[in-house]
Amino acid sequence: MYNVECVIAAIMRLILVIEQKNRIKLNLVSGKKILDSLEWEENNNLSRLLLAKIGEILRRNKIRLDKISGYKIMSDVPQKWTTWRIAKITLETLKLAR
Repeated sequence: MYNVECVIAAIMRLILVIEQKNRIKLNLVSGKKILDSLEWEENNNLSRLLLAKIGEILRRNKIRLDKISGYKIMSDVPQKWTTWRIAKITLETLKLAR
């Protein structure tokens, strides 16, 4: 018999949505369901806020980083933008930390 909590945790992902109108949204997703979400205005401060926001959403849901199985960036900004590059590097680093 499987432990349901472990099965659910194994499919959890963080999806970071970057919008050109300076809005950032961080979604905690299980399957196709958004379990929790944080949204804030991006004022050239993503490098200072992103890890704190990830920590906040994980703490609120009592989930450890090692239970996140994937990360995704959805963006309508060009990949050459600093915001996009900071997001990519941060999420790639979290993948390594697992």
